[in-house]
Amino acid sequence: MEAFAGIDVAFAKRKRLPVCLCVWNDQRLIPLPLASGDAPEPPRGYGNVASIDPSTVASFADETAHYLRLLEKHFGVSIRRIAVDAPSDPRPDCLRRRLAEIAMDQQRISCFATPSASEFETIRAKVHDYLTAGGLESRLPHANQLWMFVGFALFRRLRVEWECLEVYPQATMRILGASSIHKAKAGGVSAQLEAVSRHTGWPESPVPQLLEELRGAVRAPLHDALDAYSSAWVASLDSQKRIAFGSPPNDVIWVPQLPAA
Repeated sequence: MEAFAGIDVAFAKRKRLPVCLCVWNDQRLIPLPLASGDAPEPPRGYGNVASIDPSTVASFADETAHYLRLLEKHFGVSIRRIAVDAPSDPRPDCLRRRLAEIAMDQQRISCFATPSASEFETIRAKVHDYLTAGGLESRLPHANQLWMFVGFALFRRLRVEWECLEVYPQATMRILGASSIHKAKAGGVSAQLEAVSRHTGWPESPVPQLLEELRGAVRAPLHDALDAYSSAWVASLDSQKRIAFGSPPNDVIWVPQLPAA
């Protein structure tokens, strides 16, 4: 049976990587119970300091690939496509912003700017010098961009074995008209999950039972689990059912193409 994976990139110390694995069954996109006791456990992050070490993030990406293979064996499925909530590649030097990010700007969807490869090397050196001088880990420079190192490593590794898409759940929610209540606020996760469920058929349970079902599907906090499930939904859509914001294959954020009213 074909399965589709969604990954919400996280690398905080000891935090499990939020992963959702889904299958289509009778026109319903059903997540497999990855949070159940007998399912393999996803890799844990190592923190912002470790993110600047290429060997550490490469090892984490290998752990993730191994974990996905364990899931395939455990549930008897074959992963066809993976959607990752992270930039897939650095910004080309010739552009002020990635084309995908320019498309987000045009839709008035805020997103962090992705530096170029040379700028990332400068960032890595700056963080190293800061730590060498005794700087506090809690005040690392460029902390809101360091996680991108992990995203790049995941794309490099996972692309070897699977088709991978870059996604941005906030853009998906804008397409759904469900971005007015942020998922970090009360009722936000429920409202956004309900918006997704109208197209995936899952879950069928009313609030608050649908949140309990989400907890059983992803080994992560609810807001991360929601992002992983919405990412898996985009991964499950064939190319004619997706919209490209940017320029495929490596400077694009994919969102669902909603059926005409």
